[in-house]
Parts: sequence; structure tokens; C-alpha cells
Amino acid sequence: MLVFFIHGVATRDACYSSNLQQLIKTEFSHRGEKNPHFYAGFWGSALTDIGKIWNSIDEDLAHVKKKYSKIDSEEIFRYRTFREGLFSKFLGDFFTYMNRDKGREIRKTIAQQLYNFIKQNPNDFELHIVAHSLGTVILWDVLFSERFSAKDPALSIRAMIRELENQTDLKLKHQVNLSSITLMGSPILLINMMLDVRPEKVNQLAHSYSSEQPLRWVNLIHASDLIAYPLKASLNLGENSYLKFKDEYLLEDVNVVEKTARNLGQNELAMALGSSDAHNSYWNCPKTARLITNNILNQQKAVFPNLLKTVIYHLSQVKGMTPISQVMGIKLNYHSKNIRKGDLYLKFPDKSGKIYLYINPLKVHHVYVLDSDDELQFGGYVGWIDQEGLMKKLELIKGLMMNR
Repeated sequence: MLVFFIHGVATRDACYSSNLQQLIKTEFSHRGEKNPHFYAGFWGSALTDIGKIWNSIDEDLAHVKKKYSKIDSEEIFRYRTFREGLFSKFLGDFFTYMNRDKGREIRKTIAQQLYNFIKQNPNDFELHIVAHSLGTVILWDVLFSERFSAKDPALSIRAMIRELENQTDLKLKHQVNLSSITLMGSPILLINMMLDVRPEKVNQLAHSYSSEQPLRWVNLIHASDLIAYPLKASLNLGENSYLKFKDEYLLEDVNVVEKTARNLGQNELAMALGSSDAHNSYWNCPKTARLITNNILNQQKAVFPNLLKTVIYHLSQVKGMTPISQVMGIKLNYHSKNIRKGDLYLKFPDKSGKIYLYINPLKVHHVYVLDSDDELQFGGYVGWIDQEGLMKKLELIKGLMMNR
């Protein structure tokens, strides 16, 4: 199993994916799965030096300041922080990629690195690609665009994934099957207005890349990421599509200042304080790692780790326990309120779940087990007659946790 990363804008460090790789390894370990092989593709050295551009801008502003000495610099060139941040970095790197020679150089670098990765792992035929930001656009362009000449490196990349009838420049003894794609912070929806890749072309090539089963594709969108947009409706997928596509949203506030500004109703300020961090947050986010792992392993969600299974088993054996079977795996308002009212009784040491205990005014004891996604996986209650048995079982579970 091969996992190939393609980075996005303003990336000058080849170790950009290290934290996310470790989080994915942890997910694989929790599920009892063997770790995949990772490769962090790196083409950042070909990107435009935005710092030089801003040096030129500062020089121009200095001349304007001399001419209008009584005007504050901030009034001459407003919103400098936003301009100099993600906005200019994304535009600068995007236009660098769209330059004919630079774009070809970047695709050539990616093609060579992917070739080396495949060659180093001759017994692995399953490829998964994780791309971020501008990297998602490059991936989209490479896999689906019709704008390339016959000798462009994009076609070499396609040849590693599928057989091309007229491909003669790249003699491959080993080809891989593209099993999944995960996008993070992707602006494909907007940029495709220029690239003009048609949905039918995407579906056609998706079938050739992954002919044995539908190509799994997840698009991760942080709610505060101004670069990221949903894609599903634009792909116009039919019932028999070769794409198994899903947009997934990450709703957490990306930092404390953004959360504070939003709570105060200062949405514009929150946007300025959160958008850049949100666009880069995917690399350090456990939920991102969980969703990528789900996609790689073709799981709708994490398979119950043994510890979570054990806890549910013990609680189901409590005398007098009435399970709330009809709410398994979903969040209903009534039970959510009880969970919020209840005490967090225990967090599992492997982070696979937690237990809440809620005692209502009639002394009926409710117990809830949530998984790592905070989804309810077990709920039940006992009357006051059986509450002692429940508490003993909870103490037993706590003891099991401490001994792990």
C-alpha cells in the first residue's frame, strides 16, 4: 500500500507531511492494520519567491510615501497582512505552476518522484494520493486535463497508473492501481473554470485508473478555509459512476482568537484571524488523519478498536441494563442533551472513545459510550435497584484501562 503526498502553496520544507504521516500511522495501529509506505513528493524549490516580490512592492511604496509624506502607509496600501499572507502566496504559486516551463518542471519532478516511489516498492500495487491546496489542482490537471502534449510529464504519471496505447517514452515493468484520492483545502471548483475539465472526462479516466472498483475520492473542507470548496455537485455523478465521491467538512474553530471573534459576532475579523491557519491545519489534524485512513482502508468510519468493543460488551452485561438500541451510531437531540448534562466518566487511553454517566432526578442511571468521532455507539440505563451493579462494572472497566 503506497501513500503519495502532493503539497500546496508556500511549502519550502520537504518534511511538510511528517505530522500527518504519524497521525495516520496511529490510526492504522489502532485498527490493527499494517502501516502503508509514505512518500512526500516535493516540488517547492520550483515555486516563485514571494519574498522578492514583496521587496519590490516595498520599494514602490517607499517612493509613493515620499510623494505623499503626510499620508500613512496603511492608507496607501490597505490590508497588507491579508495581501501578503495566503492570498498572495496562493496566487503567486498558482501562476508559477500555470507558466508553461515552470509547470512542466513541476510535473516532471512529481513524475520522477512517483516513479522512484513505485520502483522502491515493487510488491505494492495499491496507490493512494493525498494532495493539499495547489497540489490538488496539479493532481486534477495531471490526471484529467486534455491540454498536454504527448511528451508532457503528466502522461508519464498516467502511464504509471494505467496502460497508454501510444506511450513509448516510459518503459514501465511495474504499474499501480489508483485506489483513493484525498484532497485537503482544494480550490478545484473555481480553478476548473480556466482548466475546463469536463465531468464526463473525469468519470471516463477515473474508470481507467481504477477499473476493478470505483475510485474512492474524499474532499476535506475546513469551514474557515477560504481556499477550499465542495466539488460533488459539479462532478454531476450518475448512479453508475466510477467515482465514489464525498465532501467532508471540518467544523472546529482553528484557533482561540478566531473562536472569540466569532462568538462576539465579528465574522470579518474571525475570517482574517482564522483563514490562513485553517488552510494549513489539515497537516496537524487527527480528524483529517482519521478520514484519510477511512478512505485508504475503504471504511465508512474507524472499525471498533478492541478496547471500545470490550467496554460495550461489559456494559451490555449489566443486570437491568436497557439498551437504547435505536440510536446506535447517530446523534439525537434528547440523548445529546443528557450526554452534555452528564459527567465525563472516563476517556479511553487509546483515544478510541469515552464514557459519560448521567443520573436524572429520579436516580435513573444513564451511561453513554462515544467513539473517537463523538458518535454514540452504546447507550443504556438502569433503575435505582441495579445502579450498584452498573457502578461496579464501571469501576471494573476503569481498572481494565489502568492495566493496559
